[in-house]
Amino acid sequence: MDHLSRLKNTVTDYFSLAKRRRTIGASTATPIKETEHTFLTPTSESKTLGTFRDKIYTVPNPRKRGRAEFEGDGSGLSPDDSVSQLTCSEDEAEGSGDALAKLEEAIEEDIEEAEIEEEEQEEENEDAVTQAKVQEYLERQAELEMRKEEIETARAAGDWHTDELYLFERLTMRSYEELIPVEWKIDFPTLPELLFTDDPVRTFISYNCSSSGRGAKALQELLKLGARVREKVAAGRAPEPLVEREIKRYIQYTEKDGGYSRKRFLPVISVVRARPGAAIDTITQAITSEMTFLAEKHRESLGFQINGDSELDANKRIPPLLYGMLVARTNVIFVTLDSANPNATIRHMTHFDFAIKKMDVWNGFAISIMAICARNYTMAIKDELEVDDDPESDPDL
Repeated sequence: MDHLSRLKNTVTDYFSLAKRRRTIGASTATPIKETEHTFLTPTSESKTLGTFRDKIYTVPNPRKRGRAEFEGDGSGLSPDDSVSQLTCSEDEAEGSGDALAKLEEAIEEDIEEAEIEEEEQEEENEDAVTQAKVQEYLERQAELEMRKEEIETARAAGDWHTDELYLFERLTMRSYEELIPVEWKIDFPTLPELLFTDDPVRTFISYNCSSSGRGAKALQELLKLGARVREKVAAGRAPEPLVEREIKRYIQYTEKDGGYSRKRFLPVISVVRARPGAAIDTITQAITSEMTFLAEKHRESLGFQINGDSELDANKRIPPLLYGMLVARTNVIFVTLDSANPNATIRHMTHFDFAIKKMDVWNGFAISIMAICARNYTMAIKDELEVDDDPESDPDL
């Protein structure tokens, strides 16, 4: 126990303040508070230190511009300062001017290039349009030549009725010659210019006893028929009744326009509607039967007959060419029959499909052309017709 006490005293003495000063040397005592700092500078030097501190913050920095210098025009640097510290405002201003000029030049160049490219694009577009027009013209000329060849072939056959050839030529050339009066331009603004004429002689689809407006409206209904037919088909309904009704309505208009609707006359045009699902032979037989019966009636009414030498009686008017339209689905088939020849057969002339959208206008014109041909014949003999005391009336006409 005593031994331990002596060891403790020895250690305590060794680490005492006086002992540490003798063995280790002088050291700075730990301050009472961590926030209190002990300066090595003696108290007598505090005034000098204060002056020094003032100089630290008040001596001007040669590299920093003062407030007065900043507000003035001077740079605030002496000639002895480094060249790298000189202001570059003038150089920057000059450089900015050069950069702005270059930017303006670049913008002008871009504008010029854009204008050149635009002009080149316009020229390319004009060339493309010109080429397209040339190609279209060449195609139309080729088609025109082909149609003329078809007409010449029909003439060379030698077995066509004169009125048949005339009808065939009008149908074939319906998009290459004048058809309607020039005053109808306002009613048909999208039709080609070549279809209009101010020459009454060259106007095939015209008006006579009715007004110009009624004639234009009747033709418009035919030109819109294709769209209505396709709507019927899209709805799953049979289009034949619509086509038959519109064709007959236009024929009634031509009779009124011809001035013979209130007279007794035998028609020279027939419209037959095929039944849904009917066979081709059945459809052909239907139109053949009706037109053959009509041909017999014309021969009887004219007292027309062929004498023993198979020569036509010059004292009698020759029975006319009969026109027929057979409606089957979206198609309208044009046929003709020479009523002056008891042995004549139905001639299939052509057909038109209202399912083809791009043909709507030309299909409508085709129906009008055949109806006008029939009208022109009856108009030529209307003075020989008797007045009908009780004609059928149509409130729509």
